[in-house]
Amino acid sequence: MSKRLEMEVWSLDNCAGCGLCVAACSKQVLRWNGGDHPIKETRIKTVGYTVGPLDSCSFCEHFCVEACPRLDRWTAIEPSSLFAASARGPVESGAPNDVIRSILTAGLTTGMLDGVVMLDLDPWTLEPKARVVTTVEEIVSSVGPQYLWAPVFDALNEAVFDRGLKNIAVVSTPCAAQAIRKIKASPNTLLSPYQDSIRLSVAVFCTGIYRPEMIEELLVKSMGISRDQVKRLDVSADREELSVELWDGNVHSIARQDAEKYTLTGCGSCDDYLGESADLAVGTLGAPEGKSTLIVRSPAGEVFVRNANQLHLLDLASDVDSASLEAASGEKDRRERAQAFNDLNILMLDALADPMQRNEAIKQFVRLYRTPTRSTSPTKASNSCTGC
Repeated sequence: MSKRLEMEVWSLDNCAGCGLCVAACSKQVLRWNGGDHPIKETRIKTVGYTVGPLDSCSFCEHFCVEACPRLDRWTAIEPSSLFAASARGPVESGAPNDVIRSILTAGLTTGMLDGVVMLDLDPWTLEPKARVVTTVEEIVSSVGPQYLWAPVFDALNEAVFDRGLKNIAVVSTPCAAQAIRKIKASPNTLLSPYQDSIRLSVAVFCTGIYRPEMIEELLVKSMGISRDQVKRLDVSADREELSVELWDGNVHSIARQDAEKYTLTGCGSCDDYLGESADLAVGTLGAPEGKSTLIVRSPAGEVFVRNANQLHLLDLASDVDSASLEAASGEKDRRERAQAFNDLNILMLDALADPMQRNEAIKQFVRLYRTPTRSTSPTKASNSCTGC
């Protein structure tokens, strides 16, 4: 494992929780242990009578760095098309998961896809898990992403190496789409099994993803809702509530501030709500009632949407409130400033070890913390720093 990953991501609570570093680790020493980021497994080496820890990462390609989305700053891929979409066919619905199902079903039916890596829920326990699906029946029966966290790329190696799938879609959160974008852009040819097999990335609009223990604490204990009653979890269009739809048709709401403490820690540094690195992004913001907003950002996304539309599995319209999308994207200014403070923390850590970095750290500190000068008298201004 690269020290850079440990210092710049894990120690600053910036991990996206996607799991691509674990999947790509050539030494297989990274694993999850119930925390907010993976841990490095310590292995013991025995030479004669000498026993000591083995530094597994000394002669490593550092695929973890190649894969981690939090080691880069991302600019949005500009949308090529914007639709108000709803699923057609056996299931007629405008819910984001159903729109995604239609696109994936069309891809599997026509042979454009041979598998999907996605987050799903056990319908009885509501335990989130990553899984590989390869048939239309599995797509239709899946619950789909429900804003409960599990590392989606836990299932990637099963899809690529165990099953030998060549045309894979990944349905995920925006941070996982960033990881795909990064690994596909890597010049390292040893990553070609991932680069060549992932054909489509689909992201759901996301304000943050929640730890699974939220189900027990908020739904079961506080609201008295048993797990098997829950049909769907979703974030409201105004992003102020988490809605809980039950199988009997009733809908309960959880204020986002009540659920906030269950948000994965790394979500606090995310500046992507609209899936700006994914081929396709889907959510309710900006869409008329009963439909979802579908943002197409790449030629691959265009092909898959057109395919679903031509098979009459996807209905497309143009009545999207683009102003609401622009407002959501505008919130990046605040989040980018938060990210700038994280960058300063990293630079200050580097400066402790490297005196050459200290001047740059001081400049960044002044830039972020300095406030406009205040007049202490009509003729004299104070140049003191008051921001900290």
